[in-house]
Amino acid sequence: MNDRLNDQTPFVNLVHFEDFAVSDRYAYGAHEMRREDMLAFAKQFDPEPFHLDAEAAKAMGWPDLIASGLHVCAVWRRMSKDAFRAAGLFVSPGWDEIRWHKPVLVGHVLSVQSEVSVARPLQSRPELGLLQFDNEIRNQHGEITTTMRTNWFVHRKPEE
Repeated sequence: MNDRLNDQTPFVNLVHFEDFAVSDRYAYGAHEMRREDMLAFAKQFDPEPFHLDAEAAKAMGWPDLIASGLHVCAVWRRMSKDAFRAAGLFVSPGWDEIRWHKPVLVGHVLSVQSEVSVARPLQSRPELGLLQFDNEIRNQHGEITTTMRTNWFVHRKPEE
């Protein structure tokens, strides 16, 4: 198992499907959730009262404004793109099993731990492989706020 649990970009040089294996783990990211960003996202994409108004969130039992789960997923996407920028990614066929376990509050600093759960070549497109990652998004206290399974098609190494 490759255990790349650190806050640095996991890869510096271009990597391919073959450079990943089931049970490889990666840790990355540090994104602070800022009130103005949370409000802007919620106003445009998820206008629930507890995402738009701290007092409404408090009336529902939260200590402050809470982030939209969709915003948290978008933050994950940015952090994963930065972390795996050297990977030979093609496209993503989708995300599955998104769960919001704890609210993300103003000032939380999010990071990610990702583990490869599936790695298989594609028969329909032999130049690609499918990687599936189980992702845990955590706050600065190490608490899991969000889990999600993501799928990537990744270029395979060219035949020599």
